[in-house]
Amino acid sequence: MKYKYDLFEKFPDGSSLWRDSVLGFETTRMRLLELAQKSKSQFYAINLITGEVLAFNPALDAHGFRIPSKSEGRSKSHAA
Repeated sequence: MKYKYDLFEKFPDGSSLWRDSVLGFETTRMRLLELAQKSKSQFYAINLITGEVLAFNPALDAHGFRIPSKSEGRSKSHAA
């Protein structure tokens, strides 16, 4: 089953802007990599079924994702 993800750009001031909606984990990873090459901002994806937020860092590993720990906390501003 392929999940649908919404992709967001997070700016230094903490605000976020929706950038795209894609289907599938690998497509999500590739699209975020494309976006990250054009901007120095941070990017993240939200799984539209589970609500899981995936922080994207292309230097992290082969997948480029990490799941924010619960201690980092997520405010509503991170998801919008």
